[in-house]
Amino acid sequence: MNAFPRAMRPSRFGFFRIVLACFCAILTWLPSSRSEAQRHYEMIIPIAAGGSLDLMARSLTEAFSQQIGAPVTPMNKVGAGTLIGTRYVAQDSARDGRLMLFTGLPYTTLQFKDGGPAFDSARFKPVMYVGWQPTVLYIRSSIPVNDIKSFIAWARANPNGVTFASSGIGSSPHIAAEQFAAMTGIKIVNVPMAGSSAFVPALAGGHVDAVFDAPATRAMVQEGRLKALMVGNAEPLPDWKELPTSTDAGLDGFRSGTWYGVLVPAETPDQTVNTLNAQLNKALSSPIVHDRAKEFGIELAGGSASEFTTFLQGEHERIGALIKTRGIVIP
Repeated sequence: MNAFPRAMRPSRFGFFRIVLACFCAILTWLPSSRSEAQRHYEMIIPIAAGGSLDLMARSLTEAFSQQIGAPVTPMNKVGAGTLIGTRYVAQDSARDGRLMLFTGLPYTTLQFKDGGPAFDSARFKPVMYVGWQPTVLYIRSSIPVNDIKSFIAWARANPNGVTFASSGIGSSPHIAAEQFAAMTGIKIVNVPMAGSSAFVPALAGGHVDAVFDAPATRAMVQEGRLKALMVGNAEPLPDWKELPTSTDAGLDGFRSGTWYGVLVPAETPDQTVNTLNAQLNKALSSPIVHDRAKEFGIELAGGSASEFTTFLQGEHERIGALIKTRGIVIP
């Protein structure tokens, strides 16, 4: 005998309706669960692989991945002086903080591009200030000077100007050279090249007079192929303390180098930004990051997102004033 009275027995049609409803409920639940499980982090690096920015970004990405226990992919989006990668992140509408930009000084200088800013900085939220990489003033070994004061005197006596190599107009070496010229009164000629891999050999070969480059180029000094005159920093380099600072050279306030930092699309909620900031600060203390920073002479910073915002505002004012004073046109 059937336990249900005939009136209460579910029809075959009703049974299938119940099964269908349960199936739809499962489908409704699956996408959110699946997307959460498959959420993938990406760190966009807006320059080619191999340079100090790229390698620093990769070390932080690795440490961050270990910190959160999830894969984080470093991706080089190259072109137009970091603009391709920067716009790639700026145009993203994600709100989960999974897409990040690891960048540096070009983020600031591109705000002063001829014809207007190259991108809208309002489309970003700063997450963390990674650190500062001071640069060193190197000169060709054939210049008959061995200290900064003698070099300035030599440069002032050169009516055609001193050739300073750079990786392009508005790049860190170019901005440093313009600031140096503004503070010393020397005449400079900017010689754009395809980065350190091009201008260091050119300097060693005597094709240009000087360049501001990373402390890692010290090996060329030890080989006698270049001379190093000062570090563009008020504090000495930990592993190169005998090298005079800009303060030692009588150039108070002179600072050359580039900053590194992480930003996300502006739509990212503040709570997510704060979570990323906390995780990245922990990653910053990783031996992986410290070893890489030491290799490139990078002074690690960290701190809150609001502190990074304040720093960026200060850099914007500093670079903007120099560009205006020197009449620099960034194409």
